[in-house]
Amino acid sequence: MEKIDFLNCDEFKSIKKLMGISDGDKTPDFTMDIRADDPNLEISPEGITYKGRRVILYIRDQVQYGDKPREYKFHLVDCTTLKIMRNQNRYGKYVVSTSTTGKFKVNRIINNRPIEIEKELHVYKHCLKKLKRRGYNFTYKNFSIEEFFKVMNEDNSGNFATLPNENDSTAPTNVYPENWNEISRRLKEKYNYTCQGCGRNFFYRKSLLHVHHKNGLKNDCRESNLEVLCRDCHQAKHNHKIGGSIA
Repeated sequence: MEKIDFLNCDEFKSIKKLMGISDGDKTPDFTMDIRADDPNLEISPEGITYKGRRVILYIRDQVQYGDKPREYKFHLVDCTTLKIMRNQNRYGKYVVSTSTTGKFKVNRIINNRPIEIEKELHVYKHCLKKLKRRGYNFTYKNFSIEEFFKVMNEDNSGNFATLPNENDSTAPTNVYPENWNEISRRLKEKYNYTCQGCGRNFFYRKSLLHVHHKNGLKNDCRESNLEVLCRDCHQAKHNHKIGGSIA
């Protein structure tokens, strides 16, 4: 009976083509999407690994304001920015990835419409600073995720304190629901068009009153996650421009 060469059979070649792996690549670097509750994911005071391998955190759903996209970064260790995001209850915007290529699955959101792309992201400089204090000299300009994993294979200290609940495939798209205008209107009416931040009333200037998502997830419209804010108070909650200030 003739032996089957599984690596060169048509079926296997078709699978490789669907995965974006060239036919000549005999030792592809497979990556995987993982859930935070996966039993193979180990979380300890020394760090976080998946089957002995480090993971990366990044914001998959990236809202674009205006013509120029913001430059989002990926995180390697539990830096100050991630701690701030947890304290502000905005950590749910992050997803888990094991990609080593530097390119990530991204939903670019324009006018509440997601466009799925593959995008190259850069490492967050605060992560590199924290690693440098531990004696590692990774450079921002020539940073390689693959090299980082190799160097840090035996050292998991200084990694993430906790993981997001979703990965880059399982997380629901961070966009407003179809009935968002109705949700927003009802909440403004409930608070009599008064800003919960500064206490000013905007009944006669309703367009200057917004509804803010506390955790940054536009798809999380529980009333406990929403607050009615004027444009100035809303702007103070964000590190990006959301519109002009109130006169």
